[in-house]
Amino acid sequence: MDPTVAICIGTYNQSQYLRRCISSAQAQSYPIQEIWVSDDASTDATAELMRAVSAEHPEIRYCRQPSNLGLSANLSWLLSQPSAELIVRLDSDDFLEPDYVAVLATLMSQFPQAGYAHCDVNEVDREGRLTRVRRLARSNTFESAEQALLRGASGYRAAANCILYRAAALREVDYYRPALTWKYCEDWDMIVRLAIAGWGNVYAPRILSNYRVWDDGKGMRASRKMAEVRETALIYKTRLIPEYEKRGWSTQPLENHMRSKAINYAEAIDSPNLSGENREGYKQLLRDLGASRQLSLAIWMAEHGFNPAIRFWTRIRIWLKDQAKRVVRMTLPS
Repeated sequence: MDPTVAICIGTYNQSQYLRRCISSAQAQSYPIQEIWVSDDASTDATAELMRAVSAEHPEIRYCRQPSNLGLSANLSWLLSQPSAELIVRLDSDDFLEPDYVAVLATLMSQFPQAGYAHCDVNEVDREGRLTRVRRLARSNTFESAEQALLRGASGYRAAANCILYRAAALREVDYYRPALTWKYCEDWDMIVRLAIAGWGNVYAPRILSNYRVWDDGKGMRASRKMAEVRETALIYKTRLIPEYEKRGWSTQPLENHMRSKAINYAEAIDSPNLSGENREGYKQLLRDLGASRQLSLAIWMAEHGFNPAIRFWTRIRIWLKDQAKRVVRMTLPS
């Protein structure tokens, strides 16, 4: 018998995208038993929109939280509600392709030790225009928990956070609850904890979802960097390093990647949202993540006006990496 599936949409102040998100859940080629929407006390038109959507589609289960819980707590509540065997975590500004569930649910049935499934994604801007295809240079459909921990030394090993989870795996690791105050690395923390608990994952090399990335017009993304760096360090120091040590693995790859990430994060030092005390605090967070001579040089360059050139090179590097993944994908057996 095919597994039952629920699609869970967490939302906060994204009413302009929510209807398309819900429509993509309803348009799945695989039967969906439950669709949940949890509104984290939005202050925009979300409540009004959902009243209209609920009148049109009473099968959709809508809950408005009485107060703002924060991202992780809202998601923990939301993902714990369905009775389905498989649960899709879908952000309200993203949307699915029609075969998303059909493809990933089939893989989950084939690999019962997989705690989650993921795929390639289209990266789109705020207007929904395609800006990039995110994919992994990965040949194996199933990745064991041990492989995930080893390959995860470099960071989050999924194209985006639109993930199909096995409900039993979510229950085992207690959802997002061990990290309720986190805002930016909660999905990376989740898949690390799933791997530590012994759950592998499956990957479909197909574009099955669309992930919205916001531009930096008002420094929105730069302003989150302090929390992002702090949470990145916590994943390495409280999850990965202790687990590597427990298994007798060398932690050198982790330390190398921590230093590399600290250097990359130095790009945000000249952000207008980081000034005075915050900028000094940010630099200390970078050193705590991975102090090195290269980091000191990156900080100096950021403070002396070299960041535009660095950002240009970063865009080129990302483009080259995407092209390399595309070439690798073409050489892999279908």
